[in-house]
Amino acid sequence: MIHLHLTALVLAIILFFITYNSIDYPDGESKYSKPLHMVLRLVYLIILFSGLMLFLDFGSGNQMLYGIKFLLGLVTIGLMEMAIIKQRKKGTGRNLMIGLIVFLIITIALGIYLPMGPLSAMFQ
Repeated sequence: MIHLHLTALVLAIILFFITYNSIDYPDGESKYSKPLHMVLRLVYLIILFSGLMLFLDFGSGNQMLYGIKFLLGLVTIGLMEMAIIKQRKKGTGRNLMIGLIVFLIITIALGIYLPMGPLSAMFQ
């Protein structure tokens, strides 16, 4: 399940930046931005499902840290969605992008630190 979660996370980050940049097309919105946004929303659901499964399976050891990571993941996905919508409405999403990058780094760092993360698995 962790491989599905990590693959979906990397795919979501890539699709987010492609979708975000396709909306700011010089001649207007790209015709591929809406389908990309829909695929990105599907990837969000995969991330939420696999994250919930990981939370229920491995949350017995560090319950507070897993809970914080789950909440940070929800905030990160929410900021991704709000940044795309703000970009689509021709607004300046600079503050949302800064918040998104900060929350994304914190979420990934916490995921690496937790017992199912690659850093903890290396030293066992």
